Amino acid sequence: MTERVEEVVEDIPSTLNMISYGNASFWSMFANTIFTSWVFFFYERAIGLGTLYIGLALIIFTLWDAVNDPLIGFLTDRVLKPTRKIGKRFPWIIIGSFPATFILALLFMPPTVDAATNPLPIFSWIVIVTCLYDTLTTLCLVNVNALFPDKFLTPKARRRGGAWGTFFSMLALPVATIIPPFIITFGEASTYIPLAWISVAILLTIVIIFLPGMYENQKMIDRYYVSKEKPESFVTALKSTLKQRSFVIYIILFFGFQVVTNSLTASIPYAVDMVLRGSETDTILLFASFLQGGMISIPVWLRIAKKINNNKKTAVIGGISLTIGTFLSFFYTNVWDSMVYEFILGFSMGNFWVLTVVYFADVLDERIVLTRSNVRGTTVGVSSFFSRLSRGAQVGTFAIVHILTGLIPGQANQSLLAQIGIRLHMSVIPAIVLAICTYIFWKKYPLTPERTLEIKRQLKEMGF
Repeated sequence: MTERVEEVVEDIPSTLNMISYGNASFWSMFANTIFTSWVFFFYERAIGLGTLYIGLALIIFTLWDAVNDPLIGFLTDRVLKPTRKIGKRFPWIIIGSFPATFILALLFMPPTVDAATNPLPIFSWIVIVTCLYDTLTTLCLVNVNALFPDKFLTPKARRRGGAWGTFFSMLALPVATIIPPFIITFGEASTYIPLAWISVAILLTIVIIFLPGMYENQKMIDRYYVSKEKPESFVTALKSTLKQRSFVIYIILFFGFQVVTNSLTASIPYAVDMVLRGSETDTILLFASFLQGGMISIPVWLRIAKKINNNKKTAVIGGISLTIGTFLSFFYTNVWDSMVYEFILGFSMGNFWVLTVVYFADVLDERIVLTRSNVRGTTVGVSSFFSRLSRGAQVGTFAIVHILTGLIPGQANQSLLAQIGIRLHMSVIPAIVLAICTYIFWKKYPLTPERTLEIKRQLKEMGF
């Protein structure tokens, strides 16, 4: 396939509009990093809540996702009367983004009770606040992600749009990882409250920046009315989504990538505090090295993707390199060699950061061809669920490893076995998961370049 084949004469969003849209990735990554890196650690180390309670609360939150994500995707996919005037996605993005920003802060303000003698109020707080937070973020992000293939129609436009999203996503990571160590003290719960409000201020600013990029012009709105097919019911849409082979196989690979990402970001505070016995600011060095590797890798992976011009092959290469990089991070002995391993890991992770939206856009295009209608919300919702499921897998892994290795909540001094457990859930376990997922993707993913080109042709015939 040549680059000429993929170029279609369409309206391509301006660079400024792409930048605005891309800032949603900053919002998502910043909030997710704060959540993943610090919530489990905060309740276990600063609050002293038992590992079993934390794990159970976050598993309940994950189960809520099983219903919440695909259902919201389905409900917001409806073309309603106001859609002609204000768009199909834009209103939901507004309704979800603003309140979700404030709910995130509540996670660091649990009831002031003794977690050791009276754990149930704190346990209940985690369940209620996380479920509310997830509902609102899903309302926003399902529609942001469903908007992407309608906004960026050609592979070239999608790579550009994905690149801007990746840039802002990776820009959010240093902000989300460097700020907390300057504010918090690992074992003091009160120091996390200023972090919560600073996070709110940052996220609200980003919402204001990304909203113009979510606006749907008249051509986009008109495409929602192209299909005359009767919309599927929720159950039918859910079943047909799960029967789409390319979606299921893509989700398997995406799940492995998310397990690696969540395990790494959530493990670094434990590694610094309990294995390396370092200070809060040492986490900055590790995250900075990781992010430097990722930022440097962006143009490299974009060039590789353009040269290969085969999204399946590019994804497999990314999966293999990330598996190796994740496994290597087991062998750190001090802060300085940890920085080297984190740089390698960040570089290898750049493939998925910059190209995941491109891979998923191919799947969503096939979804339209299969259903003959522009209904992507349920598919995006199911995808969001598996993203959260990967977080549930990470939480479950942490809880099991900490219990089996005897990690003591509320303490920095841990046994050698507990320290080995931290190394395992930071590297070996997620590396094994990703290796399995990459192998399945390599063997079973059906969207070859030829199939993708055929889908583009059918979409053009259908008027999309």
